[in-house]
Amino acid sequence: MSDAWTTVIVLAVTTLLIRASGPVLLGGRDLPVPIRRVVVLLAPALLAALVITETLSDANGLVLDERAAGVAAAGLSLLWRDSLLLAMAVGSLACAFFGLTLGALGLRFRDVWVISNVAVALLLLLTGVNVPSDALPGWMATVGQFLPITHAASAARELAAGHGLAAAAPALGREALVGLGYAILAAVLLKVFETESRRTASLETL
Repeated sequence: MSDAWTTVIVLAVTTLLIRASGPVLLGGRDLPVPIRRVVVLLAPALLAALVITETLSDANGLVLDERAAGVAAAGLSLLWRDSLLLAMAVGSLACAFFGLTLGALGLRFRDVWVISNVAVALLLLLTGVNVPSDALPGWMATVGQFLPITHAASAARELAAGHGLAAAAPALGREALVGLGYAILAAVLLKVFETESRRTASLETL
């Protein structure tokens, strides 16, 4: 028997034993709640890991090719078909870049929680999520236009009201621009802080 067939048989038997161990050891028993919570998350985590490794890697390491473009196109197609999901995705991306900006600022302050708490308060108050923008003073509503979530929430309201993607597109575009602005700001801050830290051999200055 060749080495290849030996490997195939060993892997097949090992897989069979692993798959059979669950029903044999735990059949008819209720799993503890903490374990059930973990088990529920295993399938999506493994699927995501499989998709990422098959899409972004080969035998030589990390690679970006037509596979990544195909997966990205499929994801955009799904988001486009589910417009509300698209609004959530754009808002999440803008929030991620906003968080990256806060993280960059956190490199220069000893107490990053001050920045974080202030940012959360601003998002809760000025984005129109808890308090309608129309009910805010003019200057507060203006500040909210430059924060993430504001325009994504507006787009989500349009979609939930059944007005369609065309009505929500302007708000989604503004949300994307806000996210892009924070992405650029974060990149600039990180670069400036890195240069300054190399010069002074220190991260924290305030």
